[in-house]
Amino acid sequence: MKNKPIIQGLVFGLLILMSCSPVYSPYIFDQTADLKSQSLIILSKANEPYSKYETKIDLLQNDMASIVQQEKMRKHNKTKVKQWTLLMAPKGFLLNGTLEKWKKDTIMSETFIDLQRKLVGEAFDLLQESEKQRLSK
Repeated sequence: MKNKPIIQGLVFGLLILMSCSPVYSPYIFDQTADLKSQSLIILSKANEPYSKYETKIDLLQNDMASIVQQEKMRKHNKTKVKQWTLLMAPKGFLLNGTLEKWKKDTIMSETFIDLQRKLVGEAFDLLQESEKQRLSK
């Protein structure tokens, strides 16, 4: 019975530490995988006129904005929010930057599309890996 306050203190301390660590979200992981798939499919069509896919692109960008808002609400998530911000930067070199270039140029070359699909795919892989790392914490 003498150790009861010590044990309670340790349990309380452990609970506080656990509440501070980021929590894995299977929903975010699955949504990221789905958005990756949608993004790569849309980018593979960039050798056709942008206007043909404008509605699908708008939907994709809305879905991505939604997941970013969800990520911003999660605790200890500044790194992932920054990753999403880079992926979605309209003047950047990843997804939204590529979509903006496609919109401006109307059609893109196969070589450029292949390169951008690889870069965007790797960016999504990093987002998923960041989420997976939360499982081990």
